[in-house]
Amino acid sequence: MRWETLLLTGAVLVVVGVASLLLGGGCLPQEPSDDKPNIVLILTDDQDVRSLAYMPRVKSQLIDRGTIFENAFVTDPLCCPSRATILRGQYVHNHTVKSNTAPDAHDRFRDLGLEESTVATWLHDVGYRTALIGKYMNAYDQLYSPPGWDYWFAAYGYGKYREYSDNGTLVDYPDESPSTDVLSDKLFAYLESTEDDPRPFFLYLATHDPHWPATPSARYDGTFADEPLPRPPSFNEKDASDKPRWVRERPLLGDAQVANMRTHYRKRLESLQAVDEMVGKLVDALASRGTLDNTYIFFTSDNGYHQGLHRLPSGKTTAYEEDIRVPYVVRGPGVPAGRTLDQLVLNNDLAPTFAELGGVSAPSFVDGRSLAPLLDSAPPAPSDWRQSFLVESYFSEHKAPDYRAVRTRENIFVSYASGEREVYNLKTDPYQLASRHDSAGSTLLSELNSKLNALEDCARDTCRTAENG
Repeated sequence: MRWETLLLTGAVLVVVGVASLLLGGGCLPQEPSDDKPNIVLILTDDQDVRSLAYMPRVKSQLIDRGTIFENAFVTDPLCCPSRATILRGQYVHNHTVKSNTAPDAHDRFRDLGLEESTVATWLHDVGYRTALIGKYMNAYDQLYSPPGWDYWFAAYGYGKYREYSDNGTLVDYPDESPSTDVLSDKLFAYLESTEDDPRPFFLYLATHDPHWPATPSARYDGTFADEPLPRPPSFNEKDASDKPRWVRERPLLGDAQVANMRTHYRKRLESLQAVDEMVGKLVDALASRGTLDNTYIFFTSDNGYHQGLHRLPSGKTTAYEEDIRVPYVVRGPGVPAGRTLDQLVLNNDLAPTFAELGGVSAPSFVDGRSLAPLLDSAPPAPSDWRQSFLVESYFSEHKAPDYRAVRTRENIFVSYASGEREVYNLKTDPYQLASRHDSAGSTLLSELNSKLNALEDCARDTCRTAENG
């Protein structure tokens, strides 16, 4: 930010571009404070909720010593749109990054100037030392560090996971070295290099695992060689007559497809073991430095993942629960240990939460809400919190039409661009086996339609108001 000093009649007049800053969605700088907490975000890639049970260090170091949100969701179950939401706190229809491929994805995020105001710039402006290690956004292929980041080690290109922009220098890790081990080495080298820096830090640690190809570290290869592929009631669903056309016309999965899913499922679990190991080492490192007690650690994923459910091959992008639900754990100062909360929380909420914890007001463009009240020992009741939210998708791995959906505490209503709809009561039908779009009463359909209409074009305060209704 620029400050201009003018000398008038022997007095100093400081003119600050406050108006232009606020109109542009920026944050006012403040003096660094030694008592500000450190903030760590650990973001995995394509991790389903079920797989969290296979991460013992995350359980012992984060879940058992913090709070887990059992109703945590993303508002677009696709990597790049979700990551833009995490950095800006906005629904996708407001930041408009709608797919994983150029010229959308990172190019759009950059060209629209969205990088100029993210959680990194907000925290940096109030004295935080900021670092990104791992995946930034899909199709990032420029050797520069975006605004707000002091240290930058970001995955370069699309889908390779072996090249990185290391503070502006392209480095290559041959033979597609297991990406989490590469990130772990960089993480602990970075922590060692900053050990004497007294500033509070914001660390954005984004793994590629368990994203395809889910290459496990050699020490974990074969760990889950006998683990069966989960087969809930929706697996390879025989009767899809209630489903929209893009699902209904899919053939049942064959034995070879299921066998490939089984192998991929095991590799996903094995790849997560290095992530789990890194989390444990990170907690230990913070403890040895004496900073753990003043550090918030958030663990979540950019979207969920399905394998074989409703006849669908492995993937995401649908409005089904497996794709929009994500792990969401918080440990930190004053956060009750071993607690489970069922309030509806979103990826939209991460940026405003980090802003409040860091002592800065989030810009007015933010749609999400700070989770700080939920981290207290006496959080608002679920009935006094968000009651619904929007899910939207403009890119499908399964040739599905675009959709917008409203998810409430009990129902999900999906409206496709094709005109088709799905309605599920998640209390009575948690596996989404029987859509009620033709049998639900007019009162319920009208209510859900009204909620969707209020959310689909919302912005800023109107989003929070619509979510509460």
